[in-house]
Amino acid sequence: MSFSSLSITKPRIAVLTLLALVFALACQDQEPTSTPDTQATIAAGVDATMSAMPTLASTPTPTSTDPLIPAATPVPPSTIEPTPVSTPPPTSTRLLTPTLVSTIAGTPTPALAPAVTPETMSLNAISNGYSHTCALRADGSPVCWGLDEFGQASPPQGETFSSISSGAWHTCAISTDGSPVCWGLNSIGQASPPQGETFASISSGNRHTCALRADGSPVCWGSDEDGQSSPPPGEDFTAISSGNSHTCALRSDGYPVCWGRDDYGQARPRSGERYTTISSGYSYTCALHPDGSPDCWGNNWSGQTSPPRREQFTSISARGFHICALRADGSPVCWGQDSRGETSPP
Repeated sequence: MSFSSLSITKPRIAVLTLLALVFALACQDQEPTSTPDTQATIAAGVDATMSAMPTLASTPTPTSTDPLIPAATPVPPSTIEPTPVSTPPPTSTRLLTPTLVSTIAGTPTPALAPAVTPETMSLNAISNGYSHTCALRADGSPVCWGLDEFGQASPPQGETFSSISSGAWHTCAISTDGSPVCWGLNSIGQASPPQGETFASISSGNRHTCALRADGSPVCWGSDEDGQSSPPPGEDFTAISSGNSHTCALRSDGYPVCWGRDDYGQARPRSGERYTTISSGYSYTCALHPDGSPDCWGNNWSGQTSPPRREQFTSISARGFHICALRADGSPVCWGQDSRGETSPP
């Protein structure tokens, strides 16, 4: 039952009572005599009826007495907040998708390398930089994808290489005759290898590059502000890896040697440990023991020096703030920073 029906119940009963009284008087066998008592009775009924009639202008809003029905409380229009409209999150742009270079205030936006689908290729080697990746096809021809604002993903055409290494914003490779070739950012000479040299392996870092001659002697070029391009004299190595501002290498007996910046201990390998491969990251280093178990040292702010336990790998690669390694069956395992899915392989 509504509140409006309750508000007119008493007046309706009063009216019906008056009508019944009048009808009773009219139905008497004798014509009613207008006496003071009769007139007083009728007047009293009329007064009762009129007093029971509500005044619409002054009638208060009825309140329910049912404890299960809460009293209606009017809400001022100014206190009613509009329902917020949700905004869909922005979609990410894949680096493999070609995008036209636009110009804003005369400055070109970062360009992308031509789109490629490396999953459909047969690749013999692959190396990831900070925002680009380069690889070698089975015939030695290079292919790169990702950000290309400095030309780091635009290898020379018609060249074939035996190895390739992607740095932060530059890339270097070794031709089939052993001569080094570099492209991309060359702000401090990191993409300008020495002329007349031949190398067996090469590693691109942030702003420096290091390589090994056939006899294992190291040669570095580019930035040397932290000593990252000054290897110890008289040393021969079987492997070398350039990080952000430090470099690590392995002697023939498997013992590591590091030089350059060491503010997080990235250039201080564990004493007495031997490794078969080594890889330098931003401010940390990872390596593999002869049994394939991983070992890392240096900065651990994203868990990059906390490899999974009871795992064995055949290769390992540190870059930026994350690491990926391969098991014997080829399945990948990654750890460290995962802000953009870099440690979440398919």
